[in-house]
Amino acid sequence: MKNFFKSLSIKELQVWINKFDNYKLLNQFLDNSPSEEDIKLAKKILKNKRNYLKAQINKDTYITF
Repeated sequence: MKNFFKSLSIKELQVWINKFDNYKLLNQFLDNSPSEEDIKLAKKILKNKRNYLKAQINKDTYITF
């Protein structure tokens, strides 16, 4: 799952998390639903992707007066 999450864009990962995190009750009845650990891992990878993007944007931003 880790490689799958890393291959997704930030937007795609947000959608995946929202779909499976909001339907926890329904997911309990499905055999192929992601586990809580998968959802936590997806959230961690999303956070890392956002932090990396912010760092890249801030690295290229220069403010002069």
